[in-house]
Amino acid sequence: MIDLDNGFKIEKAEKRLKRFNYNYALITSRSHSPNHHKYHIIIPSQYPIFSVDAYRCLEKEIVEKLFPESDQVVKDAGRFFYGSPDDAHFSLNLGGMDYPMIDEDIWDSSLLILDENGQETEAGECTAHTSIYCPFHDDKNPSAFLDYSAKSNNYYIVCSACSKTFWKRKDEIPLEDRCVPFWSIGQNIIETGISNGTFFMEKIGEKKFYILSKTHQKKEKATAYRYLVENKHISHLTRVNYLADITADKDSYKVDIFKGVINVHIAPIAVKKKDNLFIENYLGETFGQYKDYVKQWLSVYTYTNYRKLPTNIFKGVRGTSKSTFAEMVGEIYKPLSSEWHGHEQNFTYEVEKKLLIVEENEISSMNQYKTLKKYSGQKYSMVNKKFQDPYEVRNNMNIILLANDNVPLYVNREEMPSDEKNNQFFVYELPEVNKERRRADMQKMLVDRLGHYIRTELKDVFDSVTDSMDFYRYSISTPITDAEIDLFNDNMTESESYSDSLIQKLVLMEQTEQSERYGLFIAKGYLPVDLIKMDFELGSHYSAIIKNLKKRRLVAGNADKKQIGGNRFFCYAMTNKMIGMID
Repeated sequence: MIDLDNGFKIEKAEKRLKRFNYNYALITSRSHSPNHHKYHIIIPSQYPIFSVDAYRCLEKEIVEKLFPESDQVVKDAGRFFYGSPDDAHFSLNLGGMDYPMIDEDIWDSSLLILDENGQETEAGECTAHTSIYCPFHDDKNPSAFLDYSAKSNNYYIVCSACSKTFWKRKDEIPLEDRCVPFWSIGQNIIETGISNGTFFMEKIGEKKFYILSKTHQKKEKATAYRYLVENKHISHLTRVNYLADITADKDSYKVDIFKGVINVHIAPIAVKKKDNLFIENYLGETFGQYKDYVKQWLSVYTYTNYRKLPTNIFKGVRGTSKSTFAEMVGEIYKPLSSEWHGHEQNFTYEVEKKLLIVEENEISSMNQYKTLKKYSGQKYSMVNKKFQDPYEVRNNMNIILLANDNVPLYVNREEMPSDEKNNQFFVYELPEVNKERRRADMQKMLVDRLGHYIRTELKDVFDSVTDSMDFYRYSISTPITDAEIDLFNDNMTESESYSDSLIQKLVLMEQTEQSERYGLFIAKGYLPVDLIKMDFELGSHYSAIIKNLKKRRLVAGNADKKQIGGNRFFCYAMTNKMIGMID
């Protein structure tokens, strides 16, 4: 079917068809007018076509050869055309010849054939020499057969009445290409890929695999599945490595089926504007004397993987561009950055990332402190995702923590750093941005210039620190700032924190189920030992809590048995100071 709607005259079209002596039918469409010709042409082919791909090729050939003026979009075999009006112009020519078929590969595995016994089946189901009724003419007797040629590695139909051999149309896309994103793993089939900058790995099952790989017939399915198992089987997925790759132009991944390792390479932000001075001025105004440290941190972050770097803690009132800087860093390898709540939970999507940005932190959480220490220290992490089997990744995480508080993070003040070679935290209070220099588009201005900056200025900085990185525990010298000293001095010890948690628990006693059991003891000034030991978190620190409470003169003496209202517990006597705190 040829569609001409651009005003090409009917007379010219028919003259062209008759010059080639082709049979045709021509009819005008609903929107045809004498001043603007619009019409459809049907050109019959020499043989029936049983392959969509073969039809597309034939359509393309006719359009390019006869009517390059036609609508190039109308080339699919399933195109629907509205009927023409009753008064449409119609012309028919059957005195010529049908369009000749030069290559007779006009059928595929979906062709329905009738064997000599009258049984209908798909051609793809035939695996041996089969006598059939010829599908290419009105065959009254089975004058054809279907067979396979090992030499040509293809099926064919020979018809004695047509005196023709019709080869099966081979897939335009080889099986190995159609199976590129699919893998056999354990007893499952998975699909891998990169979508919107994010690597994905999902179980799809056999049925979806056959649909997505376009293997529809029974024999094709068996071949595809065998290919997957023999060539793309991963016995056990050991690890996924997410790698920031400064040399990459686009995101990619590579699977090592023998080691069970997938390496995902993430490309950096592209170059947009070349203006390093703008970023240099921003860093100088924002970080002052610590500008060089920030540039070194950025260079190691950009050019390496699996290098320990200090955790950056930025505090300050709103309007100090904390988020502006953190989000700019996140844009370097955007798919590898994420906001994070700061706690390890059941699902650990964050451990696949290279940069975690934590905002509005819970300052008193020891568990969070331990999570930060764990994430910055462990070599491998386990990824737990909903509806997926866990798998391991190599730890590539770096953390930027943002807060408005004076004490942005719980730390153990006994771990106050004394050497810049071993300092894990860079703590900096950002200055407030001058209102006259504040601009709403600062984030965009920085990001637009970032691609060029990391490839030029940061490359020079990285080259200058490369040889010395192994001398530092966290790759670079990390300044011990006044803000960091204040952070450690202002933090409670671990025992102080647990003691305060106990006091908070006593304050809220009336709202809990434990009030009925322990409430009378608390009211009479006694602290039951069981109240501490029955709490999972507090109980493991019982001795430290009691020692701290005594040091703070909140309890006195030793634990004695006390009986009130039918209950009997070992208790400490609370001091008036303690009673006043919980009343």
